Amino acid sequence: MIFPLRTSRWTRFLTSSPGPFEVEVTDDMVHVRMGWVGHADVPIARIDRITNHRWPWFAGVGVRITKGMVAFVPAAAQGVVLELDGPIEVHAPADRKSTRPNSSH
Repeated sequence: MIFPLRTSRWTRFLTSSPGPFEVEVTDDMVHVRMGWVGHADVPIARIDRITNHRWPWFAGVGVRITKGMVAFVPAAAQGVVLELDGPIEVHAPADRKSTRPNSSH
């Protein structure tokens, strides 16, 4: 099943990307796409929680990577947050890893 990420009239201007901005959920994976800005293919078993998060406008748009969490933010005030049980590879637009401080993965 494919879910579009909510965008604003500023999304294409701020990200310089035509998209697609979407999340695809399959039986065993979550695929997040934000055009050239970033993407991730995450096994469902690695996801602790998925939330639709109010993202502050001053935090910017794009892919935000912190320890144990990846946020895909196509528009201010709207973001999809994946809380993870360990590191995964995220392309934002360069490859990066999301790692918790005491992760054993």
